[in-house]
Order: sequence, then C-alpha cells, then structure tokens
Amino acid sequence: MRGDLNDTGIEREFQWRHSVVPLFWGLLILGLHAVPGKDLSKATWLWEMQLDKLLHLLMFMLLSSSVFIALGKSGSIRKYKWFALSALLIYGCCLEVAQGIWFEGRTTSFGDFLADGLGVGAGRLLFRWIYRCWN
Repeated sequence: MRGDLNDTGIEREFQWRHSVVPLFWGLLILGLHAVPGKDLSKATWLWEMQLDKLLHLLMFMLLSSSVFIALGKSGSIRKYKWFALSALLIYGCCLEVAQGIWFEGRTTSFGDFLADGLGVGAGRLLFRWIYRCWN
C-alpha cells in the first residue's frame, strides 16, 4: 500500500536493536519522575507550571515518536499502533499516580497526565510527518 513505511508487504521479524532508543527514553522519563520534589528548582509557580507541562509534552513526544519509529522500522506499525498508543497513555498515567504515592515531595497532577497524552499524540504526528506514513 502506498504511503506505508513497509511498502513491500513482506513480514519482517522484530529486531530488538530498534527498541534501544524507546527503552532509553522510557527509563529516562521514569528517572525524571522519581526526582524528589525538594531537589527541583523553586521558580515562580506560573513559570514552573508552564515549564513543567511543556517538559511533560516534549518527553512523551520523544518517547512516542521513538516507539513508532521502532515499530515502523520493524514493519509492524500497522499491527501494533493502537497497542503502542494505549501502552504509552497507561505508562503516563501510572507515572503520575506513582508520583503521588511513592515519590517524595511529588504530587499527582491531571494537568501533567494531559500533557503526557498530548505528547503521545504529538509524537505520533511527528512520526507520520517525518516518514510521510499515513497508516
């Protein structure tokens, strides 16, 4: 099908080397969510709130686009795109809940979860724009 990342239609086996970058981003995001609240800078609340949401959006945009690039390169984007979208949204939700429960000095924020979700969507659009792949 024209516009598909894998135009040949040949099934390819998943190559684990494609999962290194998404795994790196996922672990980096986990580590950044686990930073204790007392170690974060204390800027004005308005600046911090806007910067925090922007950082959540950018982190999840990079994670999402790297996941979709890995799926595209392995030829399984059509098969797993909805699973990947769901898994990324669940990951963002779980991290936000974990911030309120386990991570010291951090709270759960619906705004952060919303920014995570928008970042996942932006990452999907970034993948589609870069690869001109509209599947």
